[in-house]
Amino acid sequence: MLAGVDDDLLDRDPAPGEWPLRRTLAHAIGVERSYRANTEFALARADDDPLSLPQDPDQVLRTSAGEFRRPRPEPADTAGGALDIVAAFAKRRAETDAALSDLTNEQMRRPSQWGAIKDSAVIDVRFRLHRFASHIAEHTVQCETTIASLGVPLTDARAIVRAIGAARGMHERRSTRATLEALDAALIARADAVGV
Repeated sequence: MLAGVDDDLLDRDPAPGEWPLRRTLAHAIGVERSYRANTEFALARADDDPLSLPQDPDQVLRTSAGEFRRPRPEPADTAGGALDIVAAFAKRRAETDAALSDLTNEQMRRPSQWGAIKDSAVIDVRFRLHRFASHIAEHTVQCETTIASLGVPLTDARAIVRAIGAARGMHERRSTRATLEALDAALIARADAVGV
């Protein structure tokens, strides 16, 4: 999606009151980290502990399982240009996958809370894990709208790269590491062949 978007546009407001790309990406990465922290807490917490981490990252929640807090924003996650931010996001996604990809059915049923207020919905870990992808999709649409508002045209080349990226993304949870590496190698070889 960010292919062909000039780095100078990352901080430009698309319209009054609308987030620039960097802020949207900072939010998406921050929520990635927060969802993971809340999921890890749900897995570790005792049944009589609170269901969710405090909203304030400076507030420590002390439980019988240890000390927990929501992660603080990490400025390095959104420093630099679009490729730097995408690499940071990919790193955070890989950390989440490494931490949470081998959960058992019992762990998936552990309760958690959706929302910051006391009467927010009680959910389970399975629901929370499904929210990672939908949150990324929501902010992908937001970024697409922002890019269009900034006057960046959707060229054929950008559309093809996005379609390839989407197809590659569908392999993330279903294909073996060897298959992913073969797909990536084929894409790199093609890009090299056409001089990208």
